[in-house]
Amino acid sequence: MQRKGWLIALILLAMFPVGISSALFKALAAEMAASNGLSGDELSYLNIAFSAAQLVALLAAPFIVRHFTVTRTLRASLLMASLCQLVFAFTHQSPWLHGATWVVLGFCVSIITLTINLLILDQYGYRAMTLFTALVLTCSTLLPLGGYPWFLTRLVTQVEWQWLAYPIAGSLLLAAAISTKFSIRYPFARTKKSHFLAYACSALALTLLVYLLMRGSYYNWFDYPGFEYAMLGVIVIALLAMLFMQASQNSGHTSSRTLLTNLHNNVFMYNGFLAGFGVTASGALMMLFLTNVLHYSHETAGQIQLPSLLAMIVGMMISVAASNQRRFPSDIITPIGVVLLVISVVMFSRLPAYVGPDQVLLPICLRGLGVGLLNVSVTIAMLAHFRPEQRPEGISVFYVCRTLGGLLGSALFTRLLQITRTESMTDLTRDIGAEPAAFYAHSTQQLLLSQGHLPSVPISASLMQQTISQQVIVSALGNTFLWFVVAVAVMAPVILIGKKMVKKQSKAA
Repeated sequence: MQRKGWLIALILLAMFPVGISSALFKALAAEMAASNGLSGDELSYLNIAFSAAQLVALLAAPFIVRHFTVTRTLRASLLMASLCQLVFAFTHQSPWLHGATWVVLGFCVSIITLTINLLILDQYGYRAMTLFTALVLTCSTLLPLGGYPWFLTRLVTQVEWQWLAYPIAGSLLLAAAISTKFSIRYPFARTKKSHFLAYACSALALTLLVYLLMRGSYYNWFDYPGFEYAMLGVIVIALLAMLFMQASQNSGHTSSRTLLTNLHNNVFMYNGFLAGFGVTASGALMMLFLTNVLHYSHETAGQIQLPSLLAMIVGMMISVAASNQRRFPSDIITPIGVVLLVISVVMFSRLPAYVGPDQVLLPICLRGLGVGLLNVSVTIAMLAHFRPEQRPEGISVFYVCRTLGGLLGSALFTRLLQITRTESMTDLTRDIGAEPAAFYAHSTQQLLLSQGHLPSVPISASLMQQTISQQVIVSALGNTFLWFVVAVAVMAPVILIGKKMVKKQSKAA
């Protein structure tokens, strides 16, 4: 019992900083840019570097864990992460230093997440693993999605964001001290790995892919003629990585090759990709609705999302309970989570621009419940599936797939929103051109009802322009919400097909 208490303390002290670090760029972008003398666009490069470093770390993590043991790797990562927080606390107006620090912190965040999962799997059986995994996901995923946005925006109204670095650094140092109480019962043996050039090409391809997808949110990046050539370059580098990996198989299969040639393993990887895609894309579209249509501030939008955190925790509890019973298949929880995400998005697509907070509460809570069911059930099933010798590579590849799914979803629907906004503007101006007198009469009537009197001509024109812009964004977001439904409807059946193929394969064996 005492050992479980120490593990709970380790998870809380290590994973709370991980979750806060991942939420900072979304919640405090303006404050972080101001503290470094950067524009919002320039700050986005730090976010890109942080995200790319997380993926590169997941590539290197299995090699590091097998060579230096889980506990040593965890302890070193916690100490490095605390050092990064102290750099944030004591330096100001240092964008290059902060950029390098975010790269190191991104690397540490991924290593901490992987090693905490490996430690849980090593120390306890299935039932305890589900409970500890739920705690890890609460700190690292659910709170950043539903709780930290409001907490962080509320906090910076009182103090500067750098003050967060002091308690975070202290938390990480305490976690490093507690990690000394654990030792791995079943250390991972060193296995054959691919050639160094395979890892170098994979890391370069992932970094370029992250850059291209995340820059797609700015200035119609996907319309840039060089984008196609850059994507072609990513494909060429990825093919080179595959060639180097294939060349490494001549003297025997590597652990990653053995892992990825198994169909059942690939189904879990696709589950992670779909979970990342659905959760990130639906969250981005929801935030666009709250901020661009309802014009909520980030603090108000975060406060509105607090009930969704409770729904996520309920979904998490249902997933854990379903994983520990035998009355019905626990893998049914994943499709239910996907369906709830789709229902919430459909409900958002039907909301007008003048709704109040009480009317967005139901779709927000449904999405929260879907996130709790989907994320937790997929992660628990993945951790329980891999054999002990496959865990470092399996968990790493799963998190890579989940992260790439989230990045692709965000980039795809940002692009679709740009297209649908242009189409909506074209359709609306065509309607106005057909009956300008009717549109002017309708707009004047709305102004009279809302203002109580007719404003001056310049103000009236400005208000009409705002009305048109509002109608455009509402129409564009509604269409983009429906595109999300179409995308999920196309992707989700692949899971069922994969599971049927796995069953046929197991029966044939």
